[in-house]
Amino acid sequence: MKRTLYAAAALFFGANLACAGTGALASLKAAGPATFSGSVSAGVDGASVESSNLGVPTVTPGAPVTSDFANFWEKLKDGTIDDVCKAAQLKLNENVRLGSVPGVGGGVGRYLLRAPSQKLALVDEVDVNLSATLGNDILQLPAVQGLGVSLSGRLEGRSQVVRPLDSDKYCRELGTLVKLYDLKTAIPATAGRISAMEIGEIWKLPLSLRFSFGATLGTTFNELVSVSVSAGESKERRPSVTLYRMDENRLRLRVRLDRVTVQSAGASVSGVQFPLSDLGLWNADNVLAGFVNRTWAGEVNKFLAAQLSFGYSRNFGKKLLVEFILDPKDARQMAALEKFMRSDFSILKRFIELGLHFNHFAENDETAGGLGEITDAAGQAARGVGEKPSFAGSDIYHGHSNNLHMRLPFVHAQDVSWSASYNRYQSTDRQGETLHVQQRTRNSDGRSVNLPFLGSQVKYNSQKTVYVVNKEGLDGKTSMPALMYQQNEGFLRQGDGTARDMLETANGVLRYVGVNGGAANEGNTLPSAEIFPDTGGFFKHYDTAVMNFKLLINERGLQEILLAPAQAVMKAYLNMMRRFVPGIVDKVMGLFYIGEEGRVRYDSREAARRVGGTSADYANPVKPVDVVKKLALGAEEFLRGLAGARGAAGWKAQAEKLAEIAAGSSDSGLSYEDFLQVVVQVVDPLNVSAEVYVHTDKQVEGEEDVTRNYQFFNGRDNSFDAGIAEVNQMHARFADPAVLTD
Repeated sequence: MKRTLYAAAALFFGANLACAGTGALASLKAAGPATFSGSVSAGVDGASVESSNLGVPTVTPGAPVTSDFANFWEKLKDGTIDDVCKAAQLKLNENVRLGSVPGVGGGVGRYLLRAPSQKLALVDEVDVNLSATLGNDILQLPAVQGLGVSLSGRLEGRSQVVRPLDSDKYCRELGTLVKLYDLKTAIPATAGRISAMEIGEIWKLPLSLRFSFGATLGTTFNELVSVSVSAGESKERRPSVTLYRMDENRLRLRVRLDRVTVQSAGASVSGVQFPLSDLGLWNADNVLAGFVNRTWAGEVNKFLAAQLSFGYSRNFGKKLLVEFILDPKDARQMAALEKFMRSDFSILKRFIELGLHFNHFAENDETAGGLGEITDAAGQAARGVGEKPSFAGSDIYHGHSNNLHMRLPFVHAQDVSWSASYNRYQSTDRQGETLHVQQRTRNSDGRSVNLPFLGSQVKYNSQKTVYVVNKEGLDGKTSMPALMYQQNEGFLRQGDGTARDMLETANGVLRYVGVNGGAANEGNTLPSAEIFPDTGGFFKHYDTAVMNFKLLINERGLQEILLAPAQAVMKAYLNMMRRFVPGIVDKVMGLFYIGEEGRVRYDSREAARRVGGTSADYANPVKPVDVVKKLALGAEEFLRGLAGARGAAGWKAQAEKLAEIAAGSSDSGLSYEDFLQVVVQVVDPLNVSAEVYVHTDKQVEGEEDVTRNYQFFNGRDNSFDAGIAEVNQMHARFADPAVLTD
């Protein structure tokens, strides 16, 4: 199903969205493993090689859910109806007075969300409009039809309370949903109300002060197709306070400030929405009919109009975060916390002032200077709370992203985005050590059989991220880079073949660790046939499955990659390409060698003799000798990319180059897991570690669900726990929280 939908999207866009790269790899993938016969078990130079047993994976019944994974889960479930009662939600677009706080109120929303644990959570939201729009469409240029220029400013906030429930059934909680007398808000934040928070309960008070400038030019052709282009810039300050009841004796207070500038441009082509009269809706002249018609028309048009759009954006900003761990049973601490929060939004306004002390610090400044700025801001917050912070840190960042959106009415919608960013994390922990993180991400969100009011019936989402990390101490010395990879995959209502393919994206990397161009080690893979049994051709339909794959190559391992002999890397590349053209690789691998100036050479006459053909036929539409040429070209381009990273001037340039290559910037077309399948072969397994979290909700009779965490190559000398945890904790702290996380 997934491949079919990707193919349809490719026809729509004129490009193959399912292919991660271009160049030689894409050409060889097109040939496919069935094009040429042969064994896939042969080793280097065609000889059989036995890989050593690198250790049986450790299996535990579950794993902690990261902020990234929680966000991924929410997006996978968004816009779908996995239960007839899930669609139930309450929205009241009227002012509601919140406690004793005068003049603060807004629309109320209440809904249920399912966590990855399958338990439900009750979410109460109150939008708080603190000021009106300053201006809108203040300048209209009549000389150019459809051109609008606007300058606007808005200060708005939201109270959000998330309460975990014991139930996992939506319909069972409908009674809870309608109990509006139980509506809970984060304000007033009195000591008594805070102490009464349930374990797992989260209160959020985010503000957004936003100024934006934008211009849009659009027109309509034949009253059927609308075309528009737009550009703009916005500056935003987003202070927030969150409270999270961790357990009986711990309450976490986080105070954040995010100041970001975003510059964006985009273009779109879409079908014009149908007017109410054309949709044959309720023909009556009353308020109820008007409301129903608008609701129906909006929902139907959302799925009816075809659309194609592309956008580009740049962002740069600074984040400041101070965290406290308090005792909710300590009356003195709770009284101080109530005073600090003043029962309203004034703490957020005060935190903006704290952030002013951080205005002039930049990513290239000395580490000691950044530590001083953080310490100053944390000290001011500590004096307000009356306790010492458990964490204080900053994130200075910049990046850019591209996004592509396609929608075929009712049939399929596809969103693809790819981004590059840099984050400079620093905290008062670890003697002010700074983490420099180069990040590359690719997201794909596919939705099929999209129906009004029922949402998407079939989904497949994918998120792949590469992090290249350097550490810098107060002495200014910077460590060699380490590489982290994280992949989230998940689907709704797909077949068992798609389920096994999902696990294969992780297995495709794991089986190659440390084999040095030899046979893949199937002992270090997920038991995909056990998790999703093959019934011998009988199609099975699974409701939900997700996978989170994390892999770390530490500093020593990454140096092994950069300093590996060209001949070894070339063999690793060819070994990986066996997946696509096994018969060809097995016959010619021993003919390849590294020539002058790092060029990949081979005996073309002998290669032609071994592959047995210089022409294409019906069974083999690609000439075998052309496949050999592409293998040589792909290996050469891959080697050139690694050489460019190795020769980069300075640690920062090297890290950026490595991240780019891993995400597919080289001409070889290798990216993400394809890139890793090559490089992990030349790394000592002691310098690699991986974890895979698998969760299923199959709803298939006779098959048990799985919620397991698999750990591979888990010799802890490779700093996996410390390396993964340090970067993930920093990333999670400064990332925009998901609804179900803080």
